[in-house]
Amino acid sequence: MDNKKGKKKFNVMNHLNTQASGEEAGQDAPRRAPLKVVPLSVHELIPSKDNFYSLSDIEGLKRSIEFFGVKQNLTVKPLDGGKYEIIAGHRRHKACLELVNEGKAEFEYIPCGIETGKDEIKERILLIMTNSTSRTLSDWEKMKQAEELKAYCEAWKERDNLPGRVRDMVAEIMQESATQIGRLNAIANNLTPELQAEMQAGNLGVSAASELAKLDHEKQAEAYTELAEKGGLSIKDAKALNDEAETPPQQPPPDSLNPNPPDNADRDEAAAAKYIAMYEQVTGADAPEYTPEEDEEAENPPETLDFADMNDNQKREAAIDFMEGKRFEIFPPGSDTRIFDYIVTLIEFHV
Repeated sequence: MDNKKGKKKFNVMNHLNTQASGEEAGQDAPRRAPLKVVPLSVHELIPSKDNFYSLSDIEGLKRSIEFFGVKQNLTVKPLDGGKYEIIAGHRRHKACLELVNEGKAEFEYIPCGIETGKDEIKERILLIMTNSTSRTLSDWEKMKQAEELKAYCEAWKERDNLPGRVRDMVAEIMQESATQIGRLNAIANNLTPELQAEMQAGNLGVSAASELAKLDHEKQAEAYTELAEKGGLSIKDAKALNDEAETPPQQPPPDSLNPNPPDNADRDEAAAAKYIAMYEQVTGADAPEYTPEEDEEAENPPETLDFADMNDNQKREAAIDFMEGKRFEIFPPGSDTRIFDYIVTLIEFHV
């Protein structure tokens, strides 16, 4: 929606298609020149080390190429020594390479659009976009796509001082809702490597993975054991594990929640009052009984970087870590955490 001054809404896709980096948001810029398409040998093409898309199950693609040829050119960029790195088209390249290795030499040369742009951030985003539109992606591929796009969009936003939220930029590129992007990022950040591997193998869907990502690592290890026994986990299974999760003993919030904590015995009482007020305000329910516990770690906390000495990114990460760590302390299993998730989103994207 245009604002009161009539300024055009920032459009990610239009900005990606401009020629040079660093243009002011909202300004007209020259469009990207069409790629020069030339036939290149499959032996001159090097797969990108950054490609995370699956190269399995290409027999159908091979048969299609045998009958109709390569209908969509690959996108490549020049390397030293006369080689080219594949930006988009890894599956087409593998299919043609296998056909050539089977003795069908007519498939050695395939059409390739040569990308000569120097904007690494935009080129990587365009690589992801091109791969994502060529076929139906698995849930794991979408999760990896959202994870990588978030990193590149953060760098792009900071470099070119772009408006808007990173999550909305990623959502526009992937043609998904911002809420779904948040779920995918939460899976990438919180799901254990073992469960992510099961997601990659197709044994765990995005909805079940989203539920399991809310659990601590110990409960996720239990989920992995159950998944191995069953050969997969449904969303119903994941929710059941979430419901079974025990609420850890309540701990007083750190000093950051109480700007002037007393140094005497009244400190625990003041911390408890602050905790109860925060719990009831967020959940709308009575807070569970709070009993402060003393332990060696509380008396001798590990040395850490003081919050005041952190840079903005470190402060943001510390805030997110703290808030995520409080999820199961503040909310019993089955609670509505939407307000909490919204607060974390505000911290994460500097809104």
